Amino acid sequence: MPYLNERSTASGGFDILNDPTMQEFLSSVKVGPELSAKQGEIRSKLVDASGMAKELGQGIIYASDASLYEAIARENLPTVRVGLLKFSNVIIGVEQYKRLRDRNEVFVDPVDIAALKRASSLMSFALPGAGITSDDIPKTKCLFRHMVFSGIFHSKKFEVGGMSLYDTFVDLLERSKSVVEKEGRRGILLAKNRKSPVDGEPLPNDVFVPLDPGYVDIASDSRIYVTDALRIQDVFAEEGGNTECFNRLMSVLEHLMVAHVVRCSHLTDPTITGNMNVIVDGPLAIFGEAARFHKSILSLLHEVRNDCRSRGMRGPLVIGVSKTGKVMEHANLIREILDFNKDGLKREGAVFLPIDDDYRKTFIEPNRVSTTDNFGDETYYGQHFIVRTSKGKVFDVTLAYPFASKEPVNGNPFREEKVRLQHYGDDISQMLSLIEMMQTDLFADALIPVHLAHRYASIAHSPGGRSLDRFVKEALSVG
Repeated sequence: MPYLNERSTASGGFDILNDPTMQEFLSSVKVGPELSAKQGEIRSKLVDASGMAKELGQGIIYASDASLYEAIARENLPTVRVGLLKFSNVIIGVEQYKRLRDRNEVFVDPVDIAALKRASSLMSFALPGAGITSDDIPKTKCLFRHMVFSGIFHSKKFEVGGMSLYDTFVDLLERSKSVVEKEGRRGILLAKNRKSPVDGEPLPNDVFVPLDPGYVDIASDSRIYVTDALRIQDVFAEEGGNTECFNRLMSVLEHLMVAHVVRCSHLTDPTITGNMNVIVDGPLAIFGEAARFHKSILSLLHEVRNDCRSRGMRGPLVIGVSKTGKVMEHANLIREILDFNKDGLKREGAVFLPIDDDYRKTFIEPNRVSTTDNFGDETYYGQHFIVRTSKGKVFDVTLAYPFASKEPVNGNPFREEKVRLQHYGDDISQMLSLIEMMQTDLFADALIPVHLAHRYASIAHSPGGRSLDRFVKEALSVG
């Protein structure tokens, strides 16, 4: 590692380029599967979607995004950090959007645009990083856990219909069978010898954490919270940067927010979720220590969907749209197959490609060492599809599974049933309709709600990040 302001030499890479063992290695490896001889097989798996997309008539479209920036509190103490999280929620009324889209005038009314922008909301949170403490909580990691519990899960910023994010989190804990009853109180149980959220050491005894008030003190300076069940604190670094920790928290919060909005909207007024379309930036999956909560979200979405349909409504459509990743890379490799039929003629309608596990192992990740019989068994709550629209735009979409769990369906393994299109009913047509309606030429293969959510949530590291650095230093009264 160089010293401060020490520069590397311009010719530093030549030794690597001239190393014969390096050249031998590079000439012996392969990059990705060879697809040229398998075009016919891939083309046979495409599903013609011409006529499946229909004009959406009513309802709302909800999209969200988040970003973070880790600010350095002091120049002479670069290990002291503050995490700044920013969340954006965008709600677009289908009828309102159609009025804007279908205007005959060259110019759009700025009042209508302003109304559209007012439908978005921004929420910002500060989190303690390494070296940040308070008079009440002198331990950095403990302060971080406290702020997650009180500053985020009990924040009024996240309230929907008077219900907090913590209320929804408790619902998800119930669905994961994590809630137990002890002496007439409900809570979660941390078993003896499990890693303590406080210091990472094995717990000497079982610890019961009641849902109300949501925490328990096991010592004078050791408090355990219900939200510690997310295990985000496992990757908290007490020295240096916490980008990984903040990223994991931000990622899981994006999915918890979807569950929160759907759950609370349905409890408030089922007609809202009856025609709700939710677009998540990224796949419908939770990774890392909090991955197990994806099953609870799957259960919640299925329950709300079924209740809506019992009332004669469609229910919420939840999709994830990924801009990068293995599936999107593969989609770009097969663009010609997606754009042209076997006779070399340009496609006019839409097509989509369901990604089953065998297809993934053969064409997308043949070098992957799988540890489960079902791809994404511990992380995903949605099925991958490659969608090519009638305008030639290509998307990697995950559509929420139409099941309550990943148990066998009709006696068949879940990995087989998750790609049977009949299980999805009208959801596939609704997914295609939503993408066709919201695709935009502003960016390559982009959707308007995702673009707006990202635009409002993003934090530019320069010059915006430097301004945040300055703000944090002034707020902490340090130079």
